[in-house]
Amino acid sequence: MNSRAVKPVFAPPTFAISVPIGAWHPLLRDCLNSLAIQSPRPQVAVLDASGDPRVAEAVAEFPDLVVYHRDGPDEGQSDAIIEGWDHLSGDILGWLNADDALYPGALAEAAKRFSDAPDTDLFYGHSVINNDDDIIEGYHWAVEPPSEMILAGDIISQPSCFFKRSKLDEIGGLDRELHYTMDWDIWVRLWRAGGKFAYTENVLSRVLWSKDAKTGGFNRRRREELERIIGANNSLARRLKSRFGFALHHVLEYLAPDFVADFLRSAPGRKLRTINGLDRNGGFSGEAFLPLVHYADEPVTALEIDLRCNGPVALSAEGAFTEAATSGTQVFVFDTPVPAAKTVTLTLNAKDGPARLMGAKWCKA
Repeated sequence: MNSRAVKPVFAPPTFAISVPIGAWHPLLRDCLNSLAIQSPRPQVAVLDASGDPRVAEAVAEFPDLVVYHRDGPDEGQSDAIIEGWDHLSGDILGWLNADDALYPGALAEAAKRFSDAPDTDLFYGHSVINNDDDIIEGYHWAVEPPSEMILAGDIISQPSCFFKRSKLDEIGGLDRELHYTMDWDIWVRLWRAGGKFAYTENVLSRVLWSKDAKTGGFNRRRREELERIIGANNSLARRLKSRFGFALHHVLEYLAPDFVADFLRSAPGRKLRTINGLDRNGGFSGEAFLPLVHYADEPVTALEIDLRCNGPVALSAEGAFTEAATSGTQVFVFDTPVPAAKTVTLTLNAKDGPARLMGAKWCKA
């Protein structure tokens, strides 16, 4: 008789992604394209409260992707996200805003993690940030591996995070009363419930940080939502640190002039954490990496790269190479045009002292 234990067989994970829309955004097609190229392909619900006919036109371009489309008012973003999940059958949940986009292979990596480690409740990775001018600025600087720091600050980039429907139901679901902090609220409750968090150093999404971003505001309602989480989960010292941290973030990202924010972030003696060699200001010494992707209708032929440096910086991507000798904008031309949904890794190497990546933008040579 064979007494060896039989390894349990688990069904491959399926994904349910809500896309709540409060207003038309021109990046919506990028968002839907980024979902359409995923394998496994997710079920997608688009919840449109904008009343803008351009949303319906964009959704109509993806009839095999969007399983549920509601056009009309709702009770807010959280309410819309829940409505979407309720009309989808996937067992792994997530959501994207209209100006977010997944990186190619994001759901394949998530699916592998949930399959290989079935006790995983939540999986997340890094995000790349772009601004209102479509300039890629670097990484989402707040993301870090799972730890108790999640009780003091949101260390997860929500578009790069996926979690089990069953575990969310177990902790009471998404709080539809929250307008600004519903994602952090989920992470905190999952953590406190003993949920198993998994993390990758890979980039899973691209996120727009707009000057008008809802989460960047510091109005009374957002402060109240933040205080509810901070006050329930931390010591007095940590509560004070959290309050100061969120207030400082708002000032540096949205109120202070760039030169003031840069000076405060780079104060003497302050060491900034790096992701793939880049710090939150785009600073690097030696080698750094930044994966880039676009979802334009046509292939692009070049990157426009803005650098600050006091010595030579070598740049390479997709088999092409150039070197910047001084600060300024470099146009980096590819040997072969880069099609949509292809990830290109930009490598930067500061050969003589520190340098700074101010931004990179897809363009035509």
